Amino acid sequence: MRKLLLVLLILCSIITVDAQNEFKQYGKVGLESIDYKSCPFDITAEAVVLSDVGESHFEQTPNSFEVVYERVTRIKIFNEAGMKWATVEIPFYREGDIYEQVEFIEASTYNFQNGKLIKSNLDYANCHVEKINESWNQTKFAMPNVKPGSVIEYRYRIRSEYIFNLRDWEFQWKIPVLSSKYIVRRNPFYQYAWILQGANKFDSQTSSVDPSEQNFGGAKYHEAISEFGMINIPAFKDEEFITTSDDYIIKLDFQLSKVTQITGISQNVMTTWPELITDFLKDESFGGYIKKSSEIAAKQFDLKSFTAKTPQEKFDSIITLVKNNFSWNKTSSKYASKTPKNFLKDKYGNAADINLFTIGLLNAVGIEAVPVIVSTRKNGRIKYDYPFSRFFNYVIIFATIDGKNILADATEPQAANDQISIKCMNDKGLMIKKDQVNWIMLQPLLASKKVSKLVIDVSDLSQSAGIETSETNQDALNSRNEFASDLNALKKSLTDKGYNLPDSSLSIISSLPKTPYQFKYKTVDTPEIINGKIYVSPFLHEIIKDNPMKQPTRTYPIDMTYPTKRTYYSVINSPKGYKVDFVPEKIRIDNDLFEMDYNAIVDDNKVVVSFSYYFKLPVYNAVDYGKIKYYFNEIIKKGNEKISFVKN
Repeated sequence: MRKLLLVLLILCSIITVDAQNEFKQYGKVGLESIDYKSCPFDITAEAVVLSDVGESHFEQTPNSFEVVYERVTRIKIFNEAGMKWATVEIPFYREGDIYEQVEFIEASTYNFQNGKLIKSNLDYANCHVEKINESWNQTKFAMPNVKPGSVIEYRYRIRSEYIFNLRDWEFQWKIPVLSSKYIVRRNPFYQYAWILQGANKFDSQTSSVDPSEQNFGGAKYHEAISEFGMINIPAFKDEEFITTSDDYIIKLDFQLSKVTQITGISQNVMTTWPELITDFLKDESFGGYIKKSSEIAAKQFDLKSFTAKTPQEKFDSIITLVKNNFSWNKTSSKYASKTPKNFLKDKYGNAADINLFTIGLLNAVGIEAVPVIVSTRKNGRIKYDYPFSRFFNYVIIFATIDGKNILADATEPQAANDQISIKCMNDKGLMIKKDQVNWIMLQPLLASKKVSKLVIDVSDLSQSAGIETSETNQDALNSRNEFASDLNALKKSLTDKGYNLPDSSLSIISSLPKTPYQFKYKTVDTPEIINGKIYVSPFLHEIIKDNPMKQPTRTYPIDMTYPTKRTYYSVINSPKGYKVDFVPEKIRIDNDLFEMDYNAIVDDNKVVVSFSYYFKLPVYNAVDYGKIKYYFNEIIKKGNEKISFVKN
């Protein structure tokens, strides 16, 4: 074993050294890559990045510069599960009709067959472009002839006129990385701040100046060269309860901070939060849009009808009016895409079209409402030390009603009027209000609750149960969005959990946004009988069976989005001719993080069981990972304990 590990480590070092010259070594795949059987520091890995090298540099245009980004990546596929890494996605940015250009793609797969190294080249006809969102597209392709044991290699170049968009670099993948290196060549006209996330330092970092002199518009300069390198990077283990892996993986993030003209005049791009707020208020697609929406409200709506209403009634009327008459096109944005006049005519728009328009209407009827810009969970967390508007991709509504602060999102017709969706519950949002810098907490402190009540009848021939479930807050919104009043969709969800539902046994009691989401159903099954004893799970399929916390430790927060409380009541009628043989012990846990309560009582010819647990915080610190993992184990163990009956 020691000899095998030594061989693997030597191979690892060979490949790592080779990666330092990867731009020159492209296409020169040797047997050391083909013979690489497993990653020495993660023998369970399905694939490994042998080397990943990128470079960004500036090329002159007649009047300015463009950023050119090049990347060369080599991956070893170990098994069938690793073959998904042979699908390559190349994201590129766009604003309006101006796209970054993916100029060059070259890709090959290498297999060792019958003593020969076989190379299969990518057919470019298999490349296609997909839209990610309004700002990003991607070129996508699948590597040819990939199988376990293959080595894949690809390179590409992106040309961009967006100087602010100096490419970030992700050192860490969801598979191990043996060697990763990023080279940035900068001229003195553009200065960037950079942030290293997920690590304290690089394994290697060098800075130098290119001795060759260059000339732009009569100004002579030398390029500054920075190289950042890391080796033997473990795979990022993507677990439950996380915003996006982009918030926590090891990566290098660049932000344009200053632009200097050839005349020597400099302009700071790194602004301040007050300046950023002022810019939003002045922008015609933001502050100007709200103002025009207020002005147009008097012409399009009967504002006098709101005079006699209370502030709460005004608020609810406006939010409901927008939800009932305008549709969200599923595009996240912090800027309006059209004028209020066109939005009124089209009856649909992006998130900013809808929510900024709603703010304008609220202001017109006397409600104090302002926008809050946010970064959705998929978009990642805000970096509070770097006031850049591009961190934000969505806008919601903040209103004050009778002294109470309310957050709302008029794009969500299934949400209550004072509720935002889960996608927006991402740490804090920035209020856009003159002469103020206020960060608004987006994650609710009020628990979402789910209560399930079960009545179980069991005999030595059959088991049946009647179940009624009620959900509030975010749990209710999730169900309204997923099922609404669609019985077939809800039934499929229940059968997927393991329930056998007789025809017409399922009914939805309530699905309106202002009420809990409630439904009830009946289920039938065969009893579990072992050695003459009948065993009953008091909560059937309601309790989770697997712990979502899989890793031994965790270095990033456990983001549950909102506090959750689950309560289960079960009445089990004793089967005729049987008596209770075993009931689980009572248990109670109660602390600042978590609460759990279990109790089973034998009452004449029935067993009454109650079980509840409560995760009290929306987000837990990484140091609490072990405790949260333990709590889930206790939920699974206690919630799935069985009650047994034995013949009299």
